[in-house]
Amino acid sequence: MKLVYWSRELAGWALIACGLWFFWEAYLLVMNKRLFAAAPTVFIAFIIFRGGVHFLKVAVAAQAARSLAESYAQPPTRMASRMAGKSYAPTPVQAVMPGPRSRSIGQPTQN
Repeated sequence: MKLVYWSRELAGWALIACGLWFFWEAYLLVMNKRLFAAAPTVFIAFIIFRGGVHFLKVAVAAQAARSLAESYAQPPTRMASRMAGKSYAPTPVQAVMPGPRSRSIGQPTQN
């Protein structure tokens, strides 16, 4: 399994180097005022470079997933407690009515 990781890593770096070489060739074409020849070279360089970056991302993600499986192989030491769920029952009318809650409608206020 480690060979697969290293092969992806090496392929990614090789593609990045190849893409940078194509960018250099496109730069030389632009400096020689060959713009129409440089445009496809820049497109090819961009695709190859992005492929190399993608290979590197996949290699790092595979390595992270592999280490994650090893860390979760150990049994948990304690059970995680769950929070109480929110009630989805209808809201009581008393909680919706505006005004102070300390007195009823029929009772006078005390000053």
